[in-house]
Amino acid sequence: MTNNEDAVHRIDQQLSESHDLLAALIFISENVEDHQHELLQHSAISLCLSVLDKIAAANRDVSLLLRIAA
Repeated sequence: MTNNEDAVHRIDQQLSESHDLLAALIFISENVEDHQHELLQHSAISLCLSVLDKIAAANRDVSLLLRIAA
């Protein structure tokens, strides 16, 4: 695999994992009991931080591809 193909694969992977994490957050939010607000808050923060990390990683690979293309 070339550097370009590696970067594209990593971007696809990061976006797929971000989608799955957001889907998990939606599921948890829809199924939380009234007395579980603290659990929901902790889960939401953890999942959102993970998504932000994945978006940052994908952005680094997009930047790499743009530099290669220039």
